[in-house]
Amino acid sequence: MNKNNLYRIFCLTFLFFSLSVFQAFAQSESRSINSNGSFYSIFGVGFPVENNTSRELSLGISGVSLDNTPSNTLSNPALWGKNVYATTSSGFSLSQYQASDNVSESVNSDLSAGYFQVTLPIYKQKLGISASLYSVTTSDYRYFNSGTLITTENDSIGYVSDISGSGGINKLELGIGWNINKNIAIGYAPSLAFISQENTTELFFSQNDFPYNSLDYKVTGSTFSHRFGALLTFNDLLRDNDKLGFGASYILPVNISTEETSETSRIINNSEQDVTLGDTYNGNAKLPAEFNAGLTYYPSNLVNISVEGKFQQWSKARSNLKLDNENYELSDRFKLGLGGEYHPYKTTSSSFLSNFRYSGGVSYDSGHLKTLNQDINTLWFSAGLGIISRFSNSSIGLSARYGLRGTTSDDLIREKIWSFNLSVNLTELMFFRPKLN
Repeated sequence: MNKNNLYRIFCLTFLFFSLSVFQAFAQSESRSINSNGSFYSIFGVGFPVENNTSRELSLGISGVSLDNTPSNTLSNPALWGKNVYATTSSGFSLSQYQASDNVSESVNSDLSAGYFQVTLPIYKQKLGISASLYSVTTSDYRYFNSGTLITTENDSIGYVSDISGSGGINKLELGIGWNINKNIAIGYAPSLAFISQENTTELFFSQNDFPYNSLDYKVTGSTFSHRFGALLTFNDLLRDNDKLGFGASYILPVNISTEETSETSRIINNSEQDVTLGDTYNGNAKLPAEFNAGLTYYPSNLVNISVEGKFQQWSKARSNLKLDNENYELSDRFKLGLGGEYHPYKTTSSSFLSNFRYSGGVSYDSGHLKTLNQDINTLWFSAGLGIISRFSNSSIGLSARYGLRGTTSDDLIREKIWSFNLSVNLTELMFFRPKLN
């Protein structure tokens, strides 16, 4: 068995082991708490998802300007034309949300697969294609609310509501990248955007005379989306062997025509007494225009520094879903990230610590929500480690992030977030014909 096959087996074994540990962690937490994501995913069509590799997350950037030829990424379609290798990659995350308001605290865990992508070079370092499946927004929440109702006879009746939701908007994408010359690369990626979202509300009363009520609400729909990307590269700009990359991507706004159905049921004395199928509603769910841009500077092949920004025009994306919560408004989202990397594995050093790639970064996200006149922003601190194969260009990326989101002002919720991410990138040299002796 050759060294390349050994490394592939190592990657798959490491992936299986990591997912087993992640799953065990999430299950151990969910015995006593709800295994759900951010509370703020309850609003609108869900909370925006960052579909980045662990490397990009550890830098705090989107990755549109990060020239990573041996690996693949969703960040910029222009990069797909620069590949030499066929690549397959996927990302996974385990996040813990420590949420608190002025009177209570809770801990939630969320284990999820982020994306799956395959890229193929049609013409080496000139033309390449990508196929991928990834999430755009996610709804993953559960919370309880209790109170008292006063009847017409002035009797007090206690109640508890259990509200949970799941789903979101996903994209199935097929795109192409073209490396025009050593300085310019462009790309285009059409996709099928589809929504599948569900909300369940259960209402319990303290008196048996009042029935248990349940409302299930489902939203489905699909449409086409379009994404464009460009990368400009300049060599020997300030010194010999340095490089500067400027990358940008743009996503057109999307309006998804939706079909919404509801089902209501009531249970009295432990038996189902009344089931009502609600009407079917036609609505729409909107995704905003998105623009990413940034710079990455490589003073040498051992160091790179990146600064990138993102803008999403959520203020133009209000939907008319009946599932919507009215206690919020959408606002334009700005995100700015700064990060750097060190690549000691490219040196001739034989020390153990020189076998990896090290990265770190910080980012500020203004958020896309405003509730009770409070912006729901997030500050992230991140660090990462890259494990690079000595025998191929396959890699494993690990990142750890700590975030602060929201506020406890006006009885809102503040979240302290720990997020651990794993990315696996497997490569295969294409169109290579070994010479015969």
